[in-house]
Amino acid sequence: MSEPRCCICDAPAGSPYHVLGGRVYCDRHFAVVNKPHPGFWRAGVVQIAGMAAFASLLAWLAGFLGPLEGAPLLLAGAFLALAPSALWLGFFYRQDRLEPEPKTRIAAVFIVAMLLGEALGMRVIYQWFQTPLWAAADTLTSLLASVLIVGFTWQGIAYATVRAVVYATPEFDERMDGIVYGTVAGLGLATLQNVHYVFDNQGVALAPGVIRTVTTALAQASFGGLMGYFLAEARFTHRPLWWVPLGVALAAAANGLFSWLISEVSASGLTVDPWRSLGLGLTVALGCFVVLLALMRRALNVQR
Repeated sequence: MSEPRCCICDAPAGSPYHVLGGRVYCDRHFAVVNKPHPGFWRAGVVQIAGMAAFASLLAWLAGFLGPLEGAPLLLAGAFLALAPSALWLGFFYRQDRLEPEPKTRIAAVFIVAMLLGEALGMRVIYQWFQTPLWAAADTLTSLLASVLIVGFTWQGIAYATVRAVVYATPEFDERMDGIVYGTVAGLGLATLQNVHYVFDNQGVALAPGVIRTVTTALAQASFGGLMGYFLAEARFTHRPLWWVPLGVALAAAANGLFSWLISEVSASGLTVDPWRSLGLGLTVALGCFVVLLALMRRALNVQR
């Protein structure tokens, strides 16, 4: 019988074997996964505080630098579109302590979500249904359109990405994987939305722009992670047939509500009152993020 090998580095584990969550670890990686964890709640609070400081710093720089035009404005907008997703991606990747996912798989999910969002999501929302042209007729119509078209389109793409790229592979072998890959798919979509937000508007003012992009990245990551939790539970635990559709529907409803709040505020003057956008959209995003932190803690406890 061959000697057990570490599930992370594939080196011979050596006796006595370290087993955690049904996996064998070498001495070095067993020490890594057993480091004292600061806790998801503390890590989440620190991350939120860091993102708030990031947004505040950029807003201060916007006032210090004054109005930007042309290429400098587009470059600043591109930074706003990419930086929040990168920061949130780093946060969620670090939470998977037991067996960090291959960076190639992470990149594949992120890129596929972006490509599907561009090729399919943008067409469905803005060309096939032409939602912005008629959804603003009244409040109820705009809310329903945002949930049933916008929310379900983005969440359907996130679901299809995770299922197609990683769900049936050996890398998807623990509950935390569903949350990690779900957040990555959501961040791919958030990056696409933020890039369109910047370049469709020929660049954006830094103060309202940073609020919009940071909030969108947090929201889409949280919605994707919520959906990913339901996917992982369905794979590793016997669940009824409606379990995964329920998870997708809940995430889509939250996604649509968030999109509706942001678009409603934008229509009423985001550049005049950016804090109103932050208050409305961030309420939904933070609520889902808090739920996601609790689910991450539960997933890690079950794996141990």
